[in-house]
Amino acid sequence: MDNYIRIYEDMASETDCQRWIEMFEKDSEHHQIQDCGSGATLTQINLLHSPDTIWREEVNILANIVMQGVEKYKKDCNIKPWQFPKEMGLEPPKIKKYSPSRSSDWFPPHVDVLDKKTASRFLVAFLYLDDNEAGETHVTDVVSKCKRGSL
Repeated sequence: MDNYIRIYEDMASETDCQRWIEMFEKDSEHHQIQDCGSGATLTQINLLHSPDTIWREEVNILANIVMQGVEKYKKDCNIKPWQFPKEMGLEPPKIKKYSPSRSSDWFPPHVDVLDKKTASRFLVAFLYLDDNEAGETHVTDVVSKCKRGSL
């Protein structure tokens, strides 16, 4: 059986990725420390934190990248129209930063759907903004390295 995990390289340009990293660093007033459990943390920004966010135009670019990835995914996985919701929405996008210099910056194994209330999430996408030799994402038995611009 197919594992339904896909990695698409070069979905975002190096220029866009670098701009988003710089914007994240400058927007420190909206940084939040997320408690990930098991002593793990990370720094994040909810890009739609307010109506006047500096991220408003960037969110549209990010949403287009994600939706391009969704279309590739549906084709690659041979997903039929009746196997995919006719209508769907995107959660507010977040940028999450893991600092290799902080040993607490990691995300422990977890599941996204725990009950009926959280069962609306059916597809997850990560867009890596930077290469990170130490970083990787584990989903079941598939491990992906952080590669700038990959989804």
